[in-house]
Amino acid sequence: MNVNNFIKNNKVTVIAFIICVIFVILVFALKLTFFPNEGTAIYGDRLDGIEKVEITDSDQKNIIKSLEEKDEVKNADTDIKGRTLNVLITVNDDVELDSSKALTSSVIDNLKKDQTGYYDIQIFISKDNDDTRYPIIGYKHQDKDEFSWTKDR
Repeated sequence: MNVNNFIKNNKVTVIAFIICVIFVILVFALKLTFFPNEGTAIYGDRLDGIEKVEITDSDQKNIIKSLEEKDEVKNADTDIKGRTLNVLITVNDDVELDSSKALTSSVIDNLKKDQTGYYDIQIFISKDNDDTRYPIIGYKHQDKDEFSWTKDR
């Protein structure tokens, strides 16, 4: 009897509460519909087996060291995102395109065969001056042996 009196005396509040509950349920239903795998890893199962061929910090330091030992290179850095190794190289202002592209051998030589067969490698080469031919980007797919380059400008 008290419940009926409460409902009669607070009709607007009870209706607003029921609408809010329905709204919350609909929001969760829509969230589950549009984002069903929110709790899973961002790369899914694409990184399975990466621990066997992981490019370690020392591998990355060796790549950077071998690049910075070259006369053409001002500085170098590496970054790994999933199965992609990104190598950022800044070359001196007097370096030609062919010499820049030849720097890929320093990267490949510091990796094992199974690492180059697992990771995609992107090399970003830039200059500090306003050379219109730079930056250039080289990309090697894990299944390929050669780099493909952005078109010469």
